[in-house]
Amino acid sequence: MENQQSHYRFQVYIRGIILIGFTLLMIKLLMTGNMLNFIAPKMMPFMYFAIVVFLILGVVQIWRSGSKKQAELYCDCGIDHSAPSSPFRSIFVYLLFIMPIVTGFLFPEVVLDSSVAAKRGFKSFATTDPQPAEEATGTEKAEAYLNDPEAYMAELDERIGDKVLESSSNIPDVPLEHPDGFEIQERPVDIYAQLEKEMLEMETIKFTEENYIAMTTIIDQNPEKFVGKKVEILGFVFREHDFNEDQFVIARFGLSCCVADASVFGTLASFPEANQYGDDKWVKLKGTLTTTTYQDWMLPSIDVASIEVVEQPETPYVYEKY
Repeated sequence: MENQQSHYRFQVYIRGIILIGFTLLMIKLLMTGNMLNFIAPKMMPFMYFAIVVFLILGVVQIWRSGSKKQAELYCDCGIDHSAPSSPFRSIFVYLLFIMPIVTGFLFPEVVLDSSVAAKRGFKSFATTDPQPAEEATGTEKAEAYLNDPEAYMAELDERIGDKVLESSSNIPDVPLEHPDGFEIQERPVDIYAQLEKEMLEMETIKFTEENYIAMTTIIDQNPEKFVGKKVEILGFVFREHDFNEDQFVIARFGLSCCVADASVFGTLASFPEANQYGDDKWVKLKGTLTTTTYQDWMLPSIDVASIEVVEQPETPYVYEKY
């Protein structure tokens, strides 16, 4: 019995150390400024909260492991909290938590690059609306029913089901009952409209980190409006496999929540010496907006007037601000 208690105390102690380890890792990321390589700024309050909670829980676990009182070691909740009988199982489970801590301290943080962008593709908000299929006339529907009533009804049920699914997919995923003051966060159309108006009045559109995603989205949706506008933009070089030699995308990774949902926001650029700039090279370019067709999509494109190689920004990602 005493040996079993000692084993359980050690397990509790290890859990406390793991919690403290995650706390120190998050503090390290905050102090070095690398936390924003993993999450968007709007998530920072949750990280501060997690640091405090992990620290408290870690200290409590370590304190419990040294307590001589059985009531403080076991919670008496009616559930067996004893350690797994197999030591290999225990080692495997704890390694799942220890490895992220060790690698987080030993290895440098890696910024997403063109190899990831090649898998995800650059994000464009240009759209082409397909023409709806023509509805069958009343006579055709009647003939179809008379020829094969069962097949007609089965097809009708399938079409009705598809329409129900389509309409239900547009319903916001929120609880039916929610606390007072709960609001669904949507993209502020009025802010985008105001920014578009300001961009059309600018002599030169300068893409800022604060408005990079918004500006890219606005130009993608209405490329014809901005033809002839001068632009200044900073980003890394990225190419799709079927680009011409004089083409590349100048891009930034945009985060809405965390690095897992990162998307590539970019604008096509073209000039004769484009092949001199390899993928992942950070550049600042100036040029004039025009339009081009890529895979049957009309996209904005920049006719480059000047290009300058620059260092990667301290914060390479851009973020949703609404």
